[in-house]
Amino acid sequence: MREQAPRTRTGRRGARALSYRVAQVALVAAILLAWQIGASLASNPAFPPFSRVFESYLGILFGERLVTDVLPSVARALSGFVIGVVAGAVLGMLIGYWRGLEPWVRPLLEFLRAIPTVALLPAALLLLGATEEMRIGLIAFGCFFAVLLAAIDGTRRVDPLYYDTSRVVGRSRLETLFRVALPAALPAILTGVRIALGLALIVMVISELTAASNGIGFYIQQSQRLFRTVDVYAGTLVIGTLGLLFTAAILAVERRLLRWHRGWRGSAET
Repeated sequence: MREQAPRTRTGRRGARALSYRVAQVALVAAILLAWQIGASLASNPAFPPFSRVFESYLGILFGERLVTDVLPSVARALSGFVIGVVAGAVLGMLIGYWRGLEPWVRPLLEFLRAIPTVALLPAALLLLGATEEMRIGLIAFGCFFAVLLAAIDGTRRVDPLYYDTSRVVGRSRLETLFRVALPAALPAILTGVRIALGLALIVMVISELTAASNGIGFYIQQSQRLFRTVDVYAGTLVIGTLGLLFTAAILAVERRLLRWHRGWRGSAET
């Protein structure tokens, strides 16, 4: 009987997860069907049927646009995302761990955090021009503060007893930072990473709408100027697909890194 209980709970969780997946697929299918029927009945050039949009969508992903527009956008988004995440996590943990730094850096950080990334685009164009460095830098700036604040909060929430124990066993401050503070703050940092991922895609598109020669944002803008309405919708679906794939990758990494955290939480609940 004791062996059957965990199996029963596992079976129930599996059935529940399957029902969620079926419900998700059914909801998406219903929305796409409503789109197709509604657009066909409306006969509005600004609202094309999903079948035409999907055909253009496949043409982007499996045609030359994949190389000329999609992959450059992915490279920009990932480059800025990685730079912003690493910088935000490192600086956030330092500020959260060495609290004496906060009075010095907090006013500057609050000032910079209040500036929307979009507002920096004109200044970035004047300073760096319409270059890859400008776009990657804007993306990194947009991602930086989401991870920075999460890292500060996560590091400060670590139980002081952990730090005291680490000092008792003779660990240095730097070793304590990486072996105690980082694992404990990792759940909060990864939450900031997920927020930063969405910001990376937003800033990527915005940076490509101005003085760009390629990228999915450039493709959408050019399609709008040439009244290729179907391609505008298809480009938007491509951005959504990229966001879905990036999110799935982040969640896979999170599940692997936080396996200990989830396992401890699950055992505590039982």
